[in-house]
Amino acid sequence: MKTPAAAPDKRLIFSLFLNLLITLLQVAGGIIANSLGLLSDAAHNLSDVVALGLSLWAVRLGRRGATPRRTFAYKRAEILVALFNSAVLVAISVYIIVEAIRRLLDPQPVEGLWVMALAGAGLAINGIAAFLLRSHHGDLNLRSAFLHLIGDAATSFGVMVSGLIVYLWDWNYADAIVSILVSVWISREAFGIVRRTVNVLMEGTPEELEFSEVEKAMLAVPEVKGVHDLHIWSISSSDLALSAHVEVEDAELSRAGALVAAVKEVLARDFGIGHVTLELELAGGECAGSSCELPPERLGETHSRLGHRH
Repeated sequence: MKTPAAAPDKRLIFSLFLNLLITLLQVAGGIIANSLGLLSDAAHNLSDVVALGLSLWAVRLGRRGATPRRTFAYKRAEILVALFNSAVLVAISVYIIVEAIRRLLDPQPVEGLWVMALAGAGLAINGIAAFLLRSHHGDLNLRSAFLHLIGDAATSFGVMVSGLIVYLWDWNYADAIVSILVSVWISREAFGIVRRTVNVLMEGTPEELEFSEVEKAMLAVPEVKGVHDLHIWSISSSDLALSAHVEVEDAELSRAGALVAAVKEVLARDFGIGHVTLELELAGGECAGSSCELPPERLGETHSRLGHRH
């Protein structure tokens, strides 16, 4: 019986083998045709092989359950892989741009027919692989792999066009110019993923949420008198978490369970926040309006009493 979890695995494995095949063909063709565009396409495809392999590893690792040492399991694995994949794309793109500029200053003869044939094959294979991964459902890891494939499909198309230009008009500059244009586009997309993954790792407020809107929605729940020490962050690209201190009147503490449930329902329904931790306090209490953290000297005392190992 097939499980939904197996679907990403099969798609990633199939895409990986397709990209490995076209990478080997394009490396050989790039050397024969003396085409920087074809070699850059092969480099992007090679990065896809690595990216897809790491993405497969992250998907499987992410299914492991929580442990006493890793209470959120391995949900951040996909974020780390997405960051690595995108950083590699940026590095490769910069290298190709530098090499392309050198080719503009010192043009080299290029075999246009070879370039067209192998770039066309790359376009077809990357298009198929990207189609298989199109349903990433907000998963940054699969989105990163998807963008790798889209980037390579765009690269292959550009290289195929440059090969046609070289073949028809013997204008070798086309090979370098297309390499620069495609690399700039890919870098721009990759930087977007780098920004989002770094925000997750820094436990920043998710980009799709407005901090003030979440706070306002919590305050709109009847009997909530105040909210402070509010933190919103992403555990993974699809799991959001929140912790906060909620102020209530003394008489309402007897309804603590119902009040917490009401706030959680609003957060889940309106903002998709599923992991919520709330601490109820009396309105105007000691913690309200000030820092709720223990002072450093208190932390030191607690740490000493509990003991620690180095």
